[in-house]
Amino acid sequence: MTRPTRWFVIVMSLIAAAPAWAQPTEHHPSDNAAGALNSLPPDLHKKLQQLSQLIDQNIKADTLTEEQVKRERMLGRLEQTIRSLGPEANQLFEEIKTEMKNGKGPGEDALAHLIGGLGGMEK
Repeated sequence: MTRPTRWFVIVMSLIAAAPAWAQPTEHHPSDNAAGALNSLPPDLHKKLQQLSQLIDQNIKADTLTEEQVKRERMLGRLEQTIRSLGPEANQLFEEIKTEMKNGKGPGEDALAHLIGGLGGMEK
């Protein structure tokens, strides 16, 4: 999986549907997130893509590392880390969260359930 695709899946996983994680499955978690991506409205999909690109840019600029992302995810602080990347990332995250809350996607309450289910993301 390419780096931008991986980050896109991670970001999507933050706001994807929790029921997919609650069900036993033989599939990799990124498979569930990728399936959820295909069902999103185009405008929400575009915002997620922009946010994943911002994360990738910060990794390339050495202001963030993949290890930090993994650690923050494990500690349940990935949302704060993403928001701290700057006003654009914060605004995108807020817009995504609001759209999810208002019915464009699986729902805002899915965030907490999925942060813990992001393990196993590979390059």
